Amino acid sequence: MNSNEHMLRITGDPFWADHTEEVAFNMYPAALMPDFKALHYITSPNMVVCDGENHYPGIANRGPFLMFNPFSSRCCQYNHAQGWPYFVENLWMATPDNGVAATIYSASSVKVKVGKGTMVQISEESNYPFEEALRFTVQTPESVEFPLYLRIPAWCKTARLKVNGEDVSSGFESGKYIRISRLWENNDQVELELPMQISVKRWEKNKNSVSVNYGPLTFSLKIKENYIKKDSDKSAIFDSKWQEGVDQSKWPSWEIRPGSNWNYGLILDNKLEDIFTIEKKPWPKSNYPFTIKDVPLVLKGKGKIIPEWKIDQHGLCGELMTSPVSVDTPTEDIELVPMGAARLRISAFPEVIISTK
Repeated sequence: MNSNEHMLRITGDPFWADHTEEVAFNMYPAALMPDFKALHYITSPNMVVCDGENHYPGIANRGPFLMFNPFSSRCCQYNHAQGWPYFVENLWMATPDNGVAATIYSASSVKVKVGKGTMVQISEESNYPFEEALRFTVQTPESVEFPLYLRIPAWCKTARLKVNGEDVSSGFESGKYIRISRLWENNDQVELELPMQISVKRWEKNKNSVSVNYGPLTFSLKIKENYIKKDSDKSAIFDSKWQEGVDQSKWPSWEIRPGSNWNYGLILDNKLEDIFTIEKKPWPKSNYPFTIKDVPLVLKGKGKIIPEWKIDQHGLCGELMTSPVSVDTPTEDIELVPMGAARLRISAFPEVIISTK
């Protein structure tokens, strides 16, 4: 994320903002416990056990690198903790024409000098990426002319824009910026709508597997997560360090083991809008959407268990089979959740077809 954000600062290319969001919404949250007190070293697209076992040589490190631990993995604790602060730091950027750009999207507020030096405040309200609409309010002590740039993500094909309630949508390109240059008045309103669609990404070089996306979110199979509390002092790796006198009981480690089947393939035998159903839920009271319990958006689809797909000899998720996979198990309703909320996950799915045997 940090590398992408620096590239965005240097180049202004919205590609780097898209990639920052891709990591921030899909991979980063799942590397941490929801209270941010523990993390694990490896977060894979397909990960069906997060235990304290040594999985070498399946993982090229000896030790409990899948367990969530507050003290292990040395520099990771500090680097991971900087993820969201750096993210917030790069939401807004000044532009060479004395304007301002909303480069990465999140609820926020910025104070910035624009035009010939007028200090304005712009507030952004949204539950993006779990919501399509972003609402901006400009507060200024006087009328001021400056350009406001809004990024159109590469995944969005039909962005819509309103200024003070008037639809001004025209000729917007995916992966580009909208430039709104006008004489701004106090409390002017801008609304950007980024309609999300379901799409499937096929990974031809990864056994022809598939991932399901909705806007900037990639989805994973919902797996029941059984949390097992562990003593951090006893489960930390050999080079772990913590402050002298710390109460380790307040900083536990966690194993997470699956409490439901995970070895499903997806059925993709129809139009995507007929295969998947989107279910939106209320925004969580915790204000933290990246958990199985509180995630406000789920997809429902169809799948089949692949009996041959099992935990491998190293105690890890078995290698994918090349899609399509022919199986004769029953078709089941399955639920998918955003990848960032799934600490156990299958995100690269085999595609299954009905056996012809």
